[in-house]
Order: sequence, then structure tokens, then C-alpha cells
Amino acid sequence: MSDYRIAPKTRILLWSFKELCGPALEDFSHLPPEQRRKKLQQRIDELNRELQKETDQKDALIKMRDVYEKNPQMGDPSSLQPKLAETMSNMDRLRMEIHKNEAWLSEVEGKVAARTDRRHSSDINHLVTQGRESPEGSYTDDANQEVRGPPQQHAHPNEFDDEFEDDDPLPAIGHCKAIYPFDGHNEGTLAMKEGEILYIIEEDKGDGWTRARRQNGEEGYVPTSYIDVTLEKNSKGAVTYI
Repeated sequence: MSDYRIAPKTRILLWSFKELCGPALEDFSHLPPEQRRKKLQQRIDELNRELQKETDQKDALIKMRDVYEKNPQMGDPSSLQPKLAETMSNMDRLRMEIHKNEAWLSEVEGKVAARTDRRHSSDINHLVTQGRESPEGSYTDDANQEVRGPPQQHAHPNEFDDEFEDDDPLPAIGHCKAIYPFDGHNEGTLAMKEGEILYIIEEDKGDGWTRARRQNGEEGYVPTSYIDVTLEKNSKGAVTYI
């Protein structure tokens, strides 16, 4: 069926979805950060395996050439040169591909690390804020001062580590309304219905994805072009993306 036989609003949605999802890009930049990192790592692992195979083949050809040179009756050493040259060329190509994909991986890991640092900083601030207030509500000037409380509130160091590992949710910096529905099939994405209101917890970092959260706490990335975003005034001003 031609797109022009579809209702205008539905046609806009289909075009937007095609623009978002296809074709797949070589650097996987069409995917959410976590899934992009995983795909790049998988590709690098595959390329390294191919490189190892070519390396093994090169070593075998060199050994065979040495045997032919020492025993001419077994074969002509020069006959192996074309295959050896092809193998060396394949190795160079694979090394370039690995280097290129590792550069993309470093890029996405830098973005993910920045998000992790912000979450870690938020956790530290939350813990310090709790620690600076005693159970009686008195304020302590020294953030490192031990806070004394009821015995049942003291935790074993290991228990504290376990508690610290349970990340508090990132604070909302705004909200958004879904202009179009999104199925959220890809790992790390969040499905949404048209008209649904979500909290914004991370802005679009230039990759076309915004991190959002439902009221029930479910989080994930949604395509920025599918939402109308409004940031809070204390978060770089109220900004709306359409």
C-alpha cells in the first residue's frame, strides 16, 4: 500500500519511524547507548577472532614457504606468495576495522561513564545529606563525623556496601509528552503510548535518544524526535524540543 493512501497523521508517524530505525548505521549510532556499546564490543570480538585466523594462516604459509625453500622438490616457494600477500592484506584491513570500532566504543563508553559519574555523584550527595543530620534532627558541621543513632540503624560495612550498590533513581530534570507511540523493542529502550507523560532524567546527548522514566520507576531511552520535552527551570531553563 502506498504511503499516500494512509491518513496524514499515520503517514507522518511511519516516515518518522523509518527515519529513526533504518537503515542501520555502521557505527550503530541509531541504537541506545548501552545497546550500541554491546553491539560494538561484539563486533570487535568477532574481528579479533578473524584476525587471529588470518594470523594463524600467515604463520602456516611462512612455515610452508620455509620448507619449500629448504626442499625445492616439495614445491615452489614463490607459489605461496600470492596467498601470503592476500593474507597480509586481510590482516591490515581487519586491524583498521578493529581500530575504527574501538574508537566508536571509546566514544560511547565515555558517554556512558559520564552518566555513571552523574549517578554516583547523586548517590554521594544523597548519602552526605542524610549523614549530616542526626536522628534527633540536629545538624552536624563535619560531614565525616560519625552519626550516632539507635543500634538497629548501624550497619555492618558489608551491608553498607550492599546498600550503596542499590542506586537511587536519577532525579527528574523535566517531563515530556509522547507525540508518537514507540514500541521499545530494543534493549535499553522504553515503550510509550501516544500522549503518555514521562519524567526526563537525562537530556539528549546528541545521539537522538532521551532517557525517561515512568511513574512506576521503569526507565529507558526514547527517541527524542518522538517526544515534546520541557526541562525544569533549575535545569538549564525551560526548554521545549519539538
